[in-house]
Amino acid sequence: MEALTKDFFQGLDLLTILGFVLMGIGLNQGRQGRARAPVAFALMGLGTALVVAGLYFSHGRG
Repeated sequence: MEALTKDFFQGLDLLTILGFVLMGIGLNQGRQGRARAPVAFALMGLGTALVVAGLYFSHGRG
């Protein structure tokens, strides 16, 4: 878990960065019509969960 919560880019950890990437993929796939709405919604929801988990697990490092 240490590798996932290590700061990489301006204080963001790997879980948070992956969450933002998944949200972006879900948003773009939904807009372009390549994925149906439930798939895009699931990607955005999973991305949000990863962002929250990244912020939660990295909070204790001060």
